[in-house]
Amino acid sequence: MHNTIWAAARLNLKNLKLSYLVTGIVLACTLIQDVVLIILHQSTRMNSDQQSLGWGMYFYLLPLLAAVTVPLRNLRRMVNLGAKRSTVYWGGLVTYVIATAAASLLALISFYLYEPFVVRASGAVGRLSLIDTFGWASHGPITAFFQQFAFLLLLTVAIHTVVLMQDKWYGWVTDGVIVAIIAVFTPIAPLRGALVWFFSLIITSPSALQIGSCLVLTAVIYGLSRLVLDAKPM
Repeated sequence: MHNTIWAAARLNLKNLKLSYLVTGIVLACTLIQDVVLIILHQSTRMNSDQQSLGWGMYFYLLPLLAAVTVPLRNLRRMVNLGAKRSTVYWGGLVTYVIATAAASLLALISFYLYEPFVVRASGAVGRLSLIDTFGWASHGPITAFFQQFAFLLLLTVAIHTVVLMQDKWYGWVTDGVIVAIIAVFTPIAPLRGALVWFFSLIITSPSALQIGSCLVLTAVIYGLSRLVLDAKPM
């Protein structure tokens, strides 16, 4: 069983070519932009007033794009090739864990090593990063990694589940509910407070609570995706 799950995960990772390509192109373009800013600063000694997204943030694209590719293409292919749905299900989770861990680690390395270098070399005002914006950096790099990983895994699994149910009526209902929550909760103060509380729970709450909340929600949402997968014709 474990061998087949790992085989499914490896097959998923192998078939994420478009996700790798898009992520690589975006990273390359932003790297070129950084090089240009550095060259301009070094030649003119003029400081840049830009505060751009940190390079490491673009690594998040990989698991987020994978969360679209896996349910749209890979699951159907593997089931049609004879894979059991349970194998495909757990293989998908392993895929997301690996992709999210890799993206989180690379983003963390970029935050601590690459971003400070670019700020110094280009004279930029600063670089935006979720690690800093959400306050994860204040807990140290190890805790910051797990906070980032837990939040990103939750987001990845949520996208996977929503995409998986899009060809069913409850997928359209879910889309409507999400839009309604954003449209209704935002302008009404008490409801907006509930929305703020939820996002604070999964983003800025104390590290143990934030990580635990994200992982529990990840388990619940991915568990729901199993029901959708079992009911889905292939």
